Amino acid sequence: MDQGKYIAMRRRRVKRLKRMIIAGLILMILIPTALSVWLGVRLHRTGNALSEMNAQYESQLVLNEELQQRLRLFMELASRKGTEDVDGTPEIEEVIQSEPASDDIRRVYLTFDDGPSINTIKILDILDEYDVKAAFFVTGQNADDNEDLYREIVKRGHTLGMHSYSHVYSDIYRSRESFAKDFNKIRDYLTDTTGVTPVYYRFPGGSSNTVSKTDMKELCEYVEENGATYLDWNISSGDATNPQISVNRLVNNCMSAIPNHMTAVILFHDAAGKDTTVKALPQIIEQIQAMEDTVILPITEDTVKIRHLETETE
Repeated sequence: MDQGKYIAMRRRRVKRLKRMIIAGLILMILIPTALSVWLGVRLHRTGNALSEMNAQYESQLVLNEELQQRLRLFMELASRKGTEDVDGTPEIEEVIQSEPASDDIRRVYLTFDDGPSINTIKILDILDEYDVKAAFFVTGQNADDNEDLYREIVKRGHTLGMHSYSHVYSDIYRSRESFAKDFNKIRDYLTDTTGVTPVYYRFPGGSSNTVSKTDMKELCEYVEENGATYLDWNISSGDATNPQISVNRLVNNCMSAIPNHMTAVILFHDAAGKDTTVKALPQIIEQIQAMEDTVILPITEDTVKIRHLETETE
């Protein structure tokens, strides 16, 4: 073989070797990158699935708690009246003890739990349209993204209440210490964010919930001893137990129960999935305002305390 052909063959081999090395390097880069992207997608999907499962778990806890409350109240009514007088499942408000108002004016209080959310501004705008004030029992979930919403609630003259910071039942109710930590975290955060110290607290699941690992009377006393007032509700709109509830059903749940109370505290939820609550709100407000001797008021220190559970000292 002559020298020229040998040199040409060697150059071709070197070029092939270079291409193989470059291809190998590219594969060494692409394969880990592709694996990283794939793992990232899987982790993201897994994270979303876990978040959804956690949300479903929390929703199920609330649903179970309300069903247990209704069962307990049904049994209590049955023991008072005799089972032959009980017609259907009783509403929560039927056995709640509260002092009636001193006049003939019915007072209605609109309260919203679990916010802020993407529906908060919509709710605030509706309340403004009808010149109505309400109470928002908020959490600290996604707090950094919701700072403007906390401030907007206060700016528009509504009552800003506490509904725990994390809203994770297993953490909040694990012990008195864990409850105290969460309670102070949400109060301090709202004070720092809005300049207003909240004085009203609503327990996740209500003061009569049976999820708590700690005696609820002990936690009620803690709230009162630390300068706050805990409040429950005596009318449930039904938007917590049924995410697919219709507008008509929401309106009927509220309006059929209001005549039974001179002090009516309605429970709604300010959450991303509560679109029918937003849609039903104008009808509910209009029908309440059309009732004789009935007013919609903000919660203040003069509001009759509607509670599912009273402490020993009260």
